[in-house]
Amino acid sequence: MKALLEGFFSNFKHDESPPASFVVAYSGGVDSTVLLHAVQALRVPVHAVHVNHGLQSSADDWELHCKTQCKKLGVPFTALRVDVHQGNDGLEGAARLARYRTIFEWMKLQGHTVLLCAHHQDDQLETVLLQLLRGSGLRGVGGMRALGPVGVDRHLHPELRLGRPLLACSKADILNYAREHQLGHIVDPSNEDITLRRNWVRHELLPSLAEHFPQSPKALLQLAAHFQAHYSGVDAQVDETMQHVVAPDGDLQVGPWLVLDDIKQVNTLRHWLLGQGVRCGKLKLLELARQLRIGKGGVRQVNKGWVVKVSKGCARLQHTQQKDTGLEQQ
Repeated sequence: MKALLEGFFSNFKHDESPPASFVVAYSGGVDSTVLLHAVQALRVPVHAVHVNHGLQSSADDWELHCKTQCKKLGVPFTALRVDVHQGNDGLEGAARLARYRTIFEWMKLQGHTVLLCAHHQDDQLETVLLQLLRGSGLRGVGGMRALGPVGVDRHLHPELRLGRPLLACSKADILNYAREHQLGHIVDPSNEDITLRRNWVRHELLPSLAEHFPQSPKALLQLAAHFQAHYSGVDAQVDETMQHVVAPDGDLQVGPWLVLDDIKQVNTLRHWLLGQGVRCGKLKLLELARQLRIGKGGVRQVNKGWVVKVSKGCARLQHTQQKDTGLEQQ
């Protein structure tokens, strides 16, 4: 694990302004506990941030545990609290969105630029399978990157990066590290709830696949790496294009967007939506692009719960509860 982390942090040696300190998203679970301990052992400057969602009766105890562990490690610690309101993506999706938004806002105020998350190889497998089952397309099957721009509210935080130093580590490697170093950690009972899709994939689908097709985990990871390598160059071009078509307030400027070719229009539109935490199926995305090309004002449906309001040459993403009912839906 040491060599893996050293390789990850070498990515920052050529930065014009390397991060003075890295932020670790510290839930207190075994994954983030191992990440925090391993990074601190390398003497990399780090600040732990814990988000208290208030969704479990033990939430305050978990926050106290994290604070205590950081004190023992000599790591600066900050606890943030959020109010989670369930949306169309369920409670889990709403909590994720609230968590990232709160952390990013705090990082911006504190001058931090890199958030480290403890996603590992098994998480990558779950993500790839979920994307396949959702029919998200080849790009989604590429899974998570080890280092890249943030996903949530990307247009608001272009200076922030999200790192996953343990992405090549298996869950078994992480558990072995925790045992070797006798690391205390939190066990969240909701992780066993197979009514949640990701937990069902983790506890039911992946073990069954591995039993019947022992090569399937390796094959899925190779597939993800193939698609990720293909789209990494495309994404870099889209990120550059986004600077010219997205206004500082996050609105999509329709005029500059219309100048792009069809493929760039669709890719940019998808990035714009994802950057604000909204996923859109391929057919919906193509239809939204077609409607935007018409050039008329109005409200365009994105998916259940979200619309795009077009007015005065700008497109703005809005929750349906905030929709201006005075506009005719096209």
